[in-house]
Amino acid sequence: MSFEGTTTWQVIVEETAEYKENIDEKAYFDKIICLWKEYPNAISNRITTSVLIDEDTDAWKEVISVFNSKYKFDPSNRSEITISKFIRKVRPSNTQNFSENAYELSFYEEEFLVRFYPVVLDDKEHPHFASPYSIACRVPSENSLTLQILKPSNAPDENYEFLRNSAFKQVFTWMKGIDLSKTSRKTNSLIDKESYARTYQQIREDYGRGLIQGWTENSNPHKVIFEDCGIAAYITELINRCLLPKPKKFVDIGCGNGVLVHLLNKIGLNGYGVDVRQRKIWKTTLKDVDLRESTVEPQFIVENQPHFDADVDLLIGNHSDELTPWIPVMAAKLNCNFFLIPCCPFDFFGKFSNTGSYLGPKRMTSQYESFFEWTVSVADRLGFDVKLDRLAIPSTKRLCIVGRVPERGLCPNLDTTIQKMTQGQKFVARPREIKNNNCMHLSVSDRERIAKKLFDYILKSSDEVRDGWRCGGEVPLAQLAGILSDEDKKLMKDQDGGLQTFLRNHHQIFHVFKAAARLRDFRQPIVKKQRPGWTQPKQTPKMKSPCWMSLNHPDGCPVGPEACRYEH
Repeated sequence: MSFEGTTTWQVIVEETAEYKENIDEKAYFDKIICLWKEYPNAISNRITTSVLIDEDTDAWKEVISVFNSKYKFDPSNRSEITISKFIRKVRPSNTQNFSENAYELSFYEEEFLVRFYPVVLDDKEHPHFASPYSIACRVPSENSLTLQILKPSNAPDENYEFLRNSAFKQVFTWMKGIDLSKTSRKTNSLIDKESYARTYQQIREDYGRGLIQGWTENSNPHKVIFEDCGIAAYITELINRCLLPKPKKFVDIGCGNGVLVHLLNKIGLNGYGVDVRQRKIWKTTLKDVDLRESTVEPQFIVENQPHFDADVDLLIGNHSDELTPWIPVMAAKLNCNFFLIPCCPFDFFGKFSNTGSYLGPKRMTSQYESFFEWTVSVADRLGFDVKLDRLAIPSTKRLCIVGRVPERGLCPNLDTTIQKMTQGQKFVARPREIKNNNCMHLSVSDRERIAKKLFDYILKSSDEVRDGWRCGGEVPLAQLAGILSDEDKKLMKDQDGGLQTFLRNHHQIFHVFKAAARLRDFRQPIVKKQRPGWTQPKQTPKMKSPCWMSLNHPDGCPVGPEACRYEH
């Protein structure tokens, strides 16, 4: 089939996004194309990642040759040609069907039009999109953009069902939410993505999957274990690329359940974990792993007192909370490297306060971005060779900091630098037993007052009636937050919670889903995520607390006293 000059293209789906202000249309379009190429895994669950192929390599030349033969034209004179290789997920169901040598060649046909052509170097099926397609934009006005996907007119419609429906929705969501002011970080940018995919797959299948059956913690084993498989694979690839030397011994500070320590041991790295309290799994599935219940005291290391094993030369901090900013400091005093995934924002002595950016021009950023940049600045001031990356793990907090001691050594006058940063104050460790503050320790009168305010607002937000019962509307959490007073918000914040926590802990009244809330209607089915092997109780137990709806809703309880699980 010839595509040059003779092929006509038709729009198969389009939608217009409206923006509050005038936009840079070309920058927005280029951003969409960049996201589309960089995150094929967000579009197709068959794909792990994609890798750009360098020009003039053997792979590049082979793809161009197959392209010329298949599509009957030479793309060499096109603008901004890129070739991506797709790394597919290895599953028993798709191992035989989909190609491991699948590529996609793309180029700009026009300023707002990019063509995509699939190429496979074997006879198997392409795991991404097997037919040519285009992504384009029209500019109806200075504050709107119309996204389009096109196909060759003579291509069968059934080949484009997934692209027209599921894929387009994801791309359009990206386009509506573009913020060019935000820092864009690529995923796994420091390592070889193809090698990482193989390493991750091996760790997950050889060591991770078997841990699920013996899981004794309250957390979701699939998320926790596979996340740690990704971190272990990433650290392995850092070592393989000599971005970190292989450690004599590592210590995972705030190791939690200990899974990461177990996985790193399994792949040949010597080390141990330490946490302020042990977990149940330490005594069962991970009983042979070196996991130590102990309080980490940064002050000991700052004052040159022994604290970790003498041969430790890599500190790991994976969601290490209040110890996070101290890990670069401890690594500096030990003259060793560190790997850090910052999570909950803490400075040296308490909750971190957002004062804007710490890298580049001063600007306002999110709480987490400000905290991350501040942590990077700590490592920079200590003299580390710092590299940043974004991990491919199932977590919202997946930015990492890799700190390596440079050949020239760390900063001169290290102790003075630490003294200035910490202001000479000492670290206060958390207690082993932590009080659970989840907004339920508010006074009864405050809880009832706030709940009634939110209830009334949601009820009045819509006139919808379901089988004679006024159910109100679905209200975004941001809108609900706007009706709360500063005093109400402070009460929640002082309990280490927020509006969403408050609503979820009043689950008899409210149902929270995707950043919105509505009134709970127990006539509607309740869908719960369950662990493998769990069984639902045959009968829902009767609650002793009074039914909120019977006391407060103008139509009373939607299910009535006989079926209601609460007291009437």
